[in-house]
Amino acid sequence: MPNLTVLLGRKTIQVHDIDKPVIRVGRDEEMDIIIDNPSVSRRHAEIRQEGGGWVVEDLGSSNGTFMSEKKIEAPVSLEIGSEIGMGKFSIVFGKVVGEGVDTAPVRSSAPADSYGGTTQISNKEVQDLLKDSERKRRAQIQWESGGRKGTHYLSETPAVVFGTSDLCDVRVPKAPKHHVLVFYHDGKCEVRNLGGWTKMKVGGTAKKRHVLREGESAVIGGLTMKYVADIG
Repeated sequence: MPNLTVLLGRKTIQVHDIDKPVIRVGRDEEMDIIIDNPSVSRRHAEIRQEGGGWVVEDLGSSNGTFMSEKKIEAPVSLEIGSEIGMGKFSIVFGKVVGEGVDTAPVRSSAPADSYGGTTQISNKEVQDLLKDSERKRRAQIQWESGGRKGTHYLSETPAVVFGTSDLCDVRVPKAPKHHVLVFYHDGKCEVRNLGGWTKMKVGGTAKKRHVLREGESAVIGGLTMKYVADIG
């Protein structure tokens, strides 16, 4: 049976094993998957087995249920990797993705915000939430330099130069005078030291260029760059 992964941005809230033909999602205690957040309705959506496959249907929620950034008005078929948007959250069907994965039975609650009822979100806000959630799951460089931290999303600029100059794509407080190039292509992230004086180290070993693995960092001249892979 497939899994359902509840996500908030890049973080996995919970992974649920499907062991029944109908799974109801919402804020109410009677739901199979409880997302205790004001952006989610008490009875928000239903995921059910239909014929030889699975479908998702909105249950008249206040903020709607979305697939591919489009609000669904009728039952929609699901495939492995389909992403269902509801409020600030999304549910990935049939794949375990994200950070901090912890498998649990179907009935479980996601972290709550205080609320009195369902908070209404405009269509634009919903679209922005979905786009931001999708963006955060894409491949990225998480950097630290001179006491500052930042994130660069590689899907937006696959080839990017880090450095202290105004001419760099990502300007950082501390880095070599001769800049550092990060190149992302076909799911591989390569970092290149364009200078000759300051050494770049990966795992304590000096490198001129290196293809970073998931979670691996390159350190050069006060700049640390960690590669976090696409989880979509």
